[in-house]
Amino acid sequence: MNASRPERILVFVDGRGRRASVALEYAAALAQLCEASVKIIDVVREPLTRLARVGGRSYLQRMIDARREQLEASCKCLVEQGIEHTIEVGHGVPFVEVIRTVLADDTGLLIKSVERRGALGIFGSTDLSLLRKCPCPVLLLRGAGARLQRLLAAVDPDPEDVVRDSLNPRIMAHAALLRQLAGGSLDIAHAWHMLGEELLRGGSDGLSQAELRALLRGERQARLAALEKMLAPHGLGIRDPRVHLLKGRPEDVLPEVAARIRADLLIMGTVGRIGLEGVFMGNTAETILSRVDCSVLAVKPAGFVSPVTVRSPN
Repeated sequence: MNASRPERILVFVDGRGRRASVALEYAAALAQLCEASVKIIDVVREPLTRLARVGGRSYLQRMIDARREQLEASCKCLVEQGIEHTIEVGHGVPFVEVIRTVLADDTGLLIKSVERRGALGIFGSTDLSLLRKCPCPVLLLRGAGARLQRLLAAVDPDPEDVVRDSLNPRIMAHAALLRQLAGGSLDIAHAWHMLGEELLRGGSDGLSQAELRALLRGERQARLAALEKMLAPHGLGIRDPRVHLLKGRPEDVLPEVAARIRADLLIMGTVGRIGLEGVFMGNTAETILSRVDCSVLAVKPAGFVSPVTVRSPN
């Protein structure tokens, strides 16, 4: 499977109306571009014990059947375009069942409209669980969502960090695909700061301001060189007006540039500790996601291990 051109797209439709149609319409357009199949999923909660059976039928099964009917009615855009798709309604904890489906189907991309309403940068609990624990790229659509014209790719070239560095080609490949889909613009941003700068500035350890400035110049040149090398295969350079080298902590400057260029979509890596249960997305990534007001495509590094596992057969 090509990491940037998914063969199987999963759409988690956990609502109705415009939220549902936005996710389905975007999935339909992307499926046509990539010649991918689409699965639509939702998950109903387990009913209370006192509602276990009604009229001789399982109350749970009644909910599942009713939700399937709703999803079938929502899929007109897929039917009209002749896009291969299936519908699945599970039961249990929503993010767990969705990730189990991702794992079982070797899903290439998960698409979902965000839960939140109102306040800036607030994802729902299910959204955050998917961002932290889903192994495939997760596209969370906000607002109108389907019109992703202005894209911002946040990259972090660092030859000394193999995992972090390996995310950059994935981020750029997804950015190129989604730009092709929308025909819009693509900005690329790299934020950097020198470790320990705040401690050394004005300290009493004997490091002069001139020496500190020299260290900062050297660090900036190293970052420029790494960014230039990363951009070269894409026919881009650091002098391109849409390439931004930002001095500052990523969690501070990336939301600022996203707001300034009015980005519709932020494409970024979410690096936590690979294979270690309990730490699935870095604190920097979580802070950035809490401060942006646009759709987000979150990409995991190769080798990411989700704490969710496929359900064992009975």
